[in-house]
Amino acid sequence: MVLFFVTLGSVFAQTTKLDSLKAVLKENKTNRLALLIDISDQYLDSINYHDFVLSCLQEALDSATSQKNDSLVVNIYNYLGLANYNIGDFERATDHFYKGLNLLDKKPNTRQTAKLYNNLGMIFDEMEDFDRALSFYAESYRIDSLSNNEQGLIGSHLNLGISYQNLKKYELARKNYDRAYQLAEKLNDSSSMVHVLNNQGTLAYDLKNYDESLAYYQQALDLYEKAGDLGGVAFAKNNMGLVYLDQKQYPKALAYFHEALEIAAKLNLYAFQGDIYGNLSIYYEEVQDYKNAFDYYSKYNEVYDSLSSERQDHMIRKLEAQYQAEKKQREILELQQENRLQRQLLSSTKNMQVYLYVILFLVIPFLIVLFVLLRKEKLLARELHEKTRELKKLNVAKDRFFSIIAHDLKNPFNALVSYTSLLRSDFDSFTKEELSQIITDLNDATEQGFALLENLLYWTRSQTNRIKVYKTFFNLKRIVDNVVSLANPNLAAKSQTIEVDIDHELMVFADKDMIATVIRNLVFNSIKFSYPNTVIRIEGKKIGQSIQISVIDQGVGIDAEKQHNFFNYEENTTTAGTAGETGSGLGLVICREFVEKNDGLIWVESEEGQGATFRFTIPYIEPEEKH
Repeated sequence: MVLFFVTLGSVFAQTTKLDSLKAVLKENKTNRLALLIDISDQYLDSINYHDFVLSCLQEALDSATSQKNDSLVVNIYNYLGLANYNIGDFERATDHFYKGLNLLDKKPNTRQTAKLYNNLGMIFDEMEDFDRALSFYAESYRIDSLSNNEQGLIGSHLNLGISYQNLKKYELARKNYDRAYQLAEKLNDSSSMVHVLNNQGTLAYDLKNYDESLAYYQQALDLYEKAGDLGGVAFAKNNMGLVYLDQKQYPKALAYFHEALEIAAKLNLYAFQGDIYGNLSIYYEEVQDYKNAFDYYSKYNEVYDSLSSERQDHMIRKLEAQYQAEKKQREILELQQENRLQRQLLSSTKNMQVYLYVILFLVIPFLIVLFVLLRKEKLLARELHEKTRELKKLNVAKDRFFSIIAHDLKNPFNALVSYTSLLRSDFDSFTKEELSQIITDLNDATEQGFALLENLLYWTRSQTNRIKVYKTFFNLKRIVDNVVSLANPNLAAKSQTIEVDIDHELMVFADKDMIATVIRNLVFNSIKFSYPNTVIRIEGKKIGQSIQISVIDQGVGIDAEKQHNFFNYEENTTTAGTAGETGSGLGLVICREFVEKNDGLIWVESEEGQGATFRFTIPYIEPEEKH
């Protein structure tokens, strides 16, 4: 499973030999600086060319510095950081990225700044410091948003999704992946689309939604095949093999692994072959073919042992060169003696290997079974502990939530009891105007109590799975008009108005009553928290494959820290409206549950004191598809 952004084109196409590259540089004297950067860009990801790329970049840095071309110097620092990042030298990579940022403090360039923050996030992702990675990605996203850099926003949303996924904040991860895909689709960027599809597949895999995961991987596979990208085809088939393996569909899993391995071998994708060997080892372990499991595990280790050596090869060669220059003669004598010892050891080692293989073939099945049993027991114990802790947390949250409900439910009944007692004992002492005001207050109290009881009933039925979803086609504008008509008395009380911007012909396929409840709760929430004499807007439009409905107010706004858990009853708190109105916060909890039951998403966009925009989406389906 791969949970990071991969530029497949740069990984799967490096075959030019080092000598020919040096010859190209030697023959080209004009435009040498541009050629140095172009070669570095093409071979940046190859560990085999690491020393050569560094030498090209250092020469380019000296030339750009002498020309006082600060923008180009920043780009070269970025390349130097990526080159060191690729071999795991995170300290030097970080140093280069910050040197670029220091130059940008003097001559700002938003796109370069966003790119450097993004790359710093990649370093902390590799170090598994996901919170710090998230902070860098968020800053990159903020800068790209200000400059309206849609191409940069694709990468920002994708990396934010990866960090949220690593932090197990799956809903936020899904939200960022969806936005990345929408932008990539808008820009017709098929390369970014396929990266998003891969990550959406891994998210569904993490959530054990295997059919959804396969659907995303299949879309990615179709795009790879359309582009003729064999490396990408192998990557997608390997991922699909992993899903089938978890579903215990062993023949399909084996077929996809072998197809991926065949392509990887043709393309000389050595590291990727190692990944597939590891997957095949797990496959054969599950089907209890321990001999093949051990063989593929050995191949897996062989690949990654060699890769580990390759990463350190450039440092070893420098040390060897210095040692050989100073100790050449003595080394020759030592090597001769070492060769004699090695020949003696080789003979005894072969005999030991025979015995070792015999022992391994006898012991390894027992060890594998023991390992599997212990692993299952550990996983079960961990799952039980997590479920117990989660249950305790939910019980505490529900107790707190019901105490809020009880308090808010008591308020309207207190008003009813107080006013009816007064009317019974002192009816004749009240003027006509006072009686009119009392009747108005009694009506407000009963409407408040009824609305709370209605929401509580909806929520209780949803929690016990007794509420069913009945999807039909209906006109969105008519539903909104009905809600506005219902809200007119409340609007008039605060001198507020509502503007509706929805196509009269826009049809929606969803549960009509649920969507009406969501819109009603959002509208009444906006009335409650908006100031008198303000305008509330309701918008509805088709965006991509979704219908997006927005309720926009000019009210008190919402603090950023409260927005993440705004629709969860565990964290929801009550706040008085602009006219002192009370509420339980249950309406927004119901909004989230009803939207999700209709396969949609809901979120809020707001700044404190700047009003709030509540948006939710539901999938768009053409009416003729259902007939």
